[in-house]
Amino acid sequence: MPDQAEPLRELLRESKGALSKAHSQMRLVAVASGKGGVGKSNITLNLGLTLAQAGMRIALLDGDFGFANLDILLGMRPLHSFLDVLEGRIPLQQALTRGPYELAFISGGSEYVIDSNLRSTYGARLTQELLAIETQFDQIYIDFGAGFGSFTAELMGLCDELMIVTTPEPTALADAYALVKMVAKVIPLPPVSLLINRAHSVTEGMDASRKLHRVVQQFLHVDLQVLGYVLEDAAVRRAVSKQIPFILLEPRSMAARCVAQVAKNVTKGSLSSKSAPVSHERGVQAFIRRFLKRGG
Repeated sequence: MPDQAEPLRELLRESKGALSKAHSQMRLVAVASGKGGVGKSNITLNLGLTLAQAGMRIALLDGDFGFANLDILLGMRPLHSFLDVLEGRIPLQQALTRGPYELAFISGGSEYVIDSNLRSTYGARLTQELLAIETQFDQIYIDFGAGFGSFTAELMGLCDELMIVTTPEPTALADAYALVKMVAKVIPLPPVSLLINRAHSVTEGMDASRKLHRVVQQFLHVDLQVLGYVLEDAAVRRAVSKQIPFILLEPRSMAARCVAQVAKNVTKGSLSSKSAPVSHERGVQAFIRRFLKRGG
């Protein structure tokens, strides 16, 4: 009996002959939390804007169907949603909306993906659409929803990097661990980074990252690389209320300065060498190669 991902493998096999031998420099980053309510989408948006402000070509894909909020946080109303692309109604190139600093994004929309049997077909279509825009961006972030299964975990693991966003709360740390464990069971992990959000102090953030790093290393043999800490700041709540990203509304706020430091760590390549092989490829073509290799 064919597995859930077989339609994706079949469609990607058809694209295999068109793959270039050149290695892409674009980073395809999966952003996940394990637990909802940790500020993952807000951090992803403001980090993307900070990188775009610095001159990088950034795209954000909101994969949290039915609970998408990138457009709400930006105070914008896109004409098309991620689901429109996955169902073939419009190419991704045309569906992307441009925000401040030419940040490209697409909302997950308010509709739900009901038929789970179509997820692998959606995955194939998304991969082909990403392949068409790969050279236009330096980094593409896929903001996954809090709930996920084995197929979503495989998609996370096939990305170039997996960025975990969590808070110092014990339940959030436990869910972050569970997420890494789930992905590791399904597929060999890519480089994994950690960002602690809503810490009340740098000390609290460091303590939380050490706890998670210790348990992940001990039981999963995974080396987390810490991207940084974003401290609790009332400016974030004010920005959400006004539907303006906090790095734009209050660029001198503590949260904005923390994200600026995280962006510096990202541009320094803090997710690269330690936990990835030297030959680690990047980009959508590498995603396809890894998937086809797993599928035989």
